[in-house]
Amino acid sequence: MKNYINQLLILTILLGLLSCNKEEEDLITAGCTDYNASNFNPLATVDDGSCIYSFPGCTNPDALNYNIEATEDDGSCIILGCTDNLATNYNPDATNDDGSCEYSNASILNGTWNIISLEYSTEIDLTDVPTVGPLIGVQDISGEAINAGEWTFEYPAYIYSNNLNFTTEPITILTFDVPGIPIDVASNGTWSLINNDNTLLTTDEVNNMDSYYSIISLTSTTAIISGVVPFSQEIMGLPINLEIDMEMILEKQ
Repeated sequence: MKNYINQLLILTILLGLLSCNKEEEDLITAGCTDYNASNFNPLATVDDGSCIYSFPGCTNPDALNYNIEATEDDGSCIILGCTDNLATNYNPDATNDDGSCEYSNASILNGTWNIISLEYSTEIDLTDVPTVGPLIGVQDISGEAINAGEWTFEYPAYIYSNNLNFTTEPITILTFDVPGIPIDVASNGTWSLINNDNTLLTTDEVNNMDSYYSIISLTSTTAIISGVVPFSQEIMGLPINLEIDMEMILEKQ
């Protein structure tokens, strides 16, 4: 009987120990216990080595402030370069413009330009004017004008429009003072640059006529171009077709 009681007591103790161990196991939660880790588990009671650490910073090795220890990019990268998408060396990754942008003549022309002044010269043949024509003959017309119109170039669409609006200076024919000729020419169409970007070629969309202009100088604010502008008008009852040589100074709006 005594042995039976002892065996029962031992069995009770063993069952109690097993129950305690199970309760302790139920209280154990494995996970990351480091609150500095990105996957910190506040319920974890035992660290299982699963902690993941995130260090925000610039992860681009081309940036000035690249952080080799950063594991998560925080958008703070500073990359120097050309930020103008019209430049030939545009850098889409650049965050700060460093003044290194380079432009083709086509991209520089993009925009609207005022013709602040121009010089013109042409010849007008009046030999067919009744009675006095043979005495008048061919007359030279030349002079200067200011605020004479504008050009607009669209790039990279390569579409243009222009208008020339000025009056030539008065001239003297024989003993007569002849008032200036009003010049009013407008056109639009397509344009391109040829001859190593030194010649502007325009094609009028109405008559498909090509015109060529030499680019003498070109900066982001001013330009000097020269070329021949066709002009037709009736003078003294006669149809006159002129080709006017012009050198224009343009200023970007």
